[in-house]
Amino acid sequence: MIGKSAQPVTKISECMTRKAELRSFIERMPKAELHIHFDSIDSEVLLKVADRNNLSLPFQTIQEAVEWHNFRDLDEFLHKWSLTVEVMLTEEDYYDAAYHLGKDMERQNIVRREAMFTYQAVHAHRVPLEVMMSGLEQARRAIRKDFNRELCFIADIDRTSSPESGIELVESIIPYADRVGIVGIGYDCQELGYPANRHRRAFELARANGFFLSAHCGEEYDSGPAGVWDIIQQMNPDRIDHGNQSIRDANLVRHLSESQIPLTLCPLSNVCINVYDDISEHPAIKLRDEGVFVTINSDDPPFMYDLVENFYKLATAFELSRTEIYDLARNGINASYAAYNQKQKYLKELDDWFFDELE
Repeated sequence: MIGKSAQPVTKISECMTRKAELRSFIERMPKAELHIHFDSIDSEVLLKVADRNNLSLPFQTIQEAVEWHNFRDLDEFLHKWSLTVEVMLTEEDYYDAAYHLGKDMERQNIVRREAMFTYQAVHAHRVPLEVMMSGLEQARRAIRKDFNRELCFIADIDRTSSPESGIELVESIIPYADRVGIVGIGYDCQELGYPANRHRRAFELARANGFFLSAHCGEEYDSGPAGVWDIIQQMNPDRIDHGNQSIRDANLVRHLSESQIPLTLCPLSNVCINVYDDISEHPAIKLRDEGVFVTINSDDPPFMYDLVENFYKLATAFELSRTEIYDLARNGINASYAAYNQKQKYLKELDDWFFDELE
């Protein structure tokens, strides 16, 4: 009897060891993250900021925050997301939130992060742009000094805003671009009913001023491949944020494969908002197998999961080899908006680390 019971216990132990080793591999692997929203701010930072500003949050402790951040659907998520950022009022608040992103980069060994913010929809009604920009600029310098990591930003246009407002956003961002590290102009918020041609002039202005362009599209089922086609035709994007619904259109998949427009996929985010019931249904690997340029990202970690967890769950569900995981990490660096020399530095760091792992 002893021999019979020992075998399953041994197998369970071996399985747990393999999972721990896989997670450790992913944690230690140098990575870039291209799709994360600055506006989804860590609970510890929010509690600190709320106390400093004599404001209240729907939660009073980290444990309460963990429970409160659960949500049923996208609408509830967006409602909760908008509530939390209301406590952000000062330069110091924005410094704390951005600096926390830098500490988190060190924790996950993220060498470069390009974080999106939607000033029009989330911050403009209570905070002057200069206040926000000053906090981000100081945090970015501190992150370089303290962690030797690069935090950059993408300023997103709110799809629902007027064409004039989109132009105003781009114009207002231009003076801050270099010192705050704003490398791109994005496009997000409500997709259905707000086609991209409304903001073509803003895209053209952004491109003329040296910004890269990306857009949220093709995430939910109803937006579908048509939303991705719309962005491709109206924006000529450098990247597509989400774009997972592209898998439903063979011609679109072929175009993405041929053009090599990177997709910044967020697998666990899509599961959390019920686009897919399980990560095993997510098309990230199927798109990769069709030759599409796929990158892995987190989206909104306080409400969902971080970058390491996205890599880990995807690798587990699809039984990815370490080489496949490494290839996805290389994609993230190559799809970043970093200058060529900086990309080569990141790639060498990743390559050296990976081949040391193989020895």
